[in-house]
Amino acid sequence: MTKQRIYAILLILGSSMLLYRTLTLIFGGYLAINYWWVSTLLIAEFLVDLACLASSIWWFVINDRSRDRLPLRLGTAAALLHAVRVLIFVLGRTGPFLNFDVRPEYHHLYGETAWFWVYFAATLAVLGVAGVILIWRIRVRNRKTGYTS
Repeated sequence: MTKQRIYAILLILGSSMLLYRTLTLIFGGYLAINYWWVSTLLIAEFLVDLACLASSIWWFVINDRSRDRLPLRLGTAAALLHAVRVLIFVLGRTGPFLNFDVRPEYHHLYGETAWFWVYFAATLAVLGVAGVILIWRIRVRNRKTGYTS
């Protein structure tokens, strides 16, 4: 198992988890519950997750370091888009922004906030963004030193 295949597997796993979650929300009726702009972000995340999964599988099969650019960029886009969606979710469950992302006729669905899920989503989104920053810094450092893995 080469490093390229291990990296591809990690991207496949990450994009699969995000894809599963977006599909769960889509089929759970959240396109109708949320305002159109939140639903648009959900559909955009679904498409980016799907593209990341497909390109990561392709990278795994090809097993060539020169083919890592597209999957890594799509993975970055997926992590950042997910973080934006989670930020909207967290803000919509707290403080003065309560339910700003949910259509008024569905406000009753969010009467009692399940705080565990708010913290869980926020923590994983922050870890995803931290991972993107870490991988970006490693790649920049390796490019400067001429190191290739």
